Amino acid sequence: MLFLPTAIAAAAFAGSLLTEADLYGTVRNIVLCTSTAVATVFSFQAGRLSGSFFYDDGDYPNRFLTIYLCGILCALVFTFLPATGWMFLFFFVGLARVSDSVTGACGGTGLLVLTTVLCEQVSVSTFLVYLLSGMIGIVLFAHQKEEFFTAIPLGLSLGSQLLLIFAAELLIQNRKLVLEDALVPLANTVMNGILICIFLQYYINKVAKKTDNLYAQLNNPEYIVMTRAREQRPDDYYCAIHTAYLVERIASDLGLDVRSAKCAAYYGHLPSVELEGTPFPEPVRALLSEVEGDRSALRKKEAVIVVICYTVIREIQSLNKHHAEEKADYGKLIRGMFEKQFSIEALAETDMTLSNLRYVEKRLTEEQMYYEVFMKRGIK
Repeated sequence: MLFLPTAIAAAAFAGSLLTEADLYGTVRNIVLCTSTAVATVFSFQAGRLSGSFFYDDGDYPNRFLTIYLCGILCALVFTFLPATGWMFLFFFVGLARVSDSVTGACGGTGLLVLTTVLCEQVSVSTFLVYLLSGMIGIVLFAHQKEEFFTAIPLGLSLGSQLLLIFAAELLIQNRKLVLEDALVPLANTVMNGILICIFLQYYINKVAKKTDNLYAQLNNPEYIVMTRAREQRPDDYYCAIHTAYLVERIASDLGLDVRSAKCAAYYGHLPSVELEGTPFPEPVRALLSEVEGDRSALRKKEAVIVVICYTVIREIQSLNKHHAEEKADYGKLIRGMFEKQFSIEALAETDMTLSNLRYVEKRLTEEQMYYEVFMKRGIK
């Protein structure tokens, strides 16, 4: 990421030479542009450490670097275009999408500053037009993580930019609307829309859906690791299947991370040697580290629920195996386990609350039919 300040400083220096700026103007341009790049780098690194980035963008800084370097080249090209034809909206939205809102705003502003300082005739209103339209674009696309809605945010952001250009540029300059002058901002809006649509489609397919596809693959009972467990250790396989069923329902009711909890339920109690090379997402790895350790390592609610459900399923499997002909009192078994093993005092160091724990006990007790039909008479 240290390449960012170097690249934009070199662009500012080259642009100053092309525009025949004096020594003081060149120094000003370099300092202003480099300062924005340094702020961008600090914001990027802070986002990586805090985990505020979307998906795995923090692990792949080249996504941000590629868009930023393209933005530097375009910022130099924009100096030869009319002020109403600058296409910074795409770079604000793109940079924020592959990082977070603050980093995207810093990066987009740096590119805008580069073009502005190289065009001496640019007014403050021109700078504000693209800064405000970029901020609006970032805000409209900022919180789309699980699902992507493109049409309304795109329409609002493009409409806002067009309105700002007409209000702050065309009306101020001409005092009236002239069709010929409106062609450039209209072309600007169309090109921004096309670029944003292409970028978002690529991002959704290659980044966002990649995580979804990975979870779908891992949470499939026919996944290669699960298939191997079914062939070699049927009891462990069916224990994982039943545990995942209960965990999914409870985690969903409590509004937790269902995908990660279900994945941890599938693989949390399989031999670690069989899991080598399995591409677990980071949230799943964090849960597995807690589930595979002793009880003192438990912290997250999802991990606690996985351990509770796994322990309950193991006890019911043992009970059904040794007392297959008897009608078991599963409610009594579960209540006893909670009194001895899963009291609020025993889980005091975890994130589980008393109401959470009571709900888990209640939910497990209500699954009497499942234990009787699917565990005792069905899958063995």
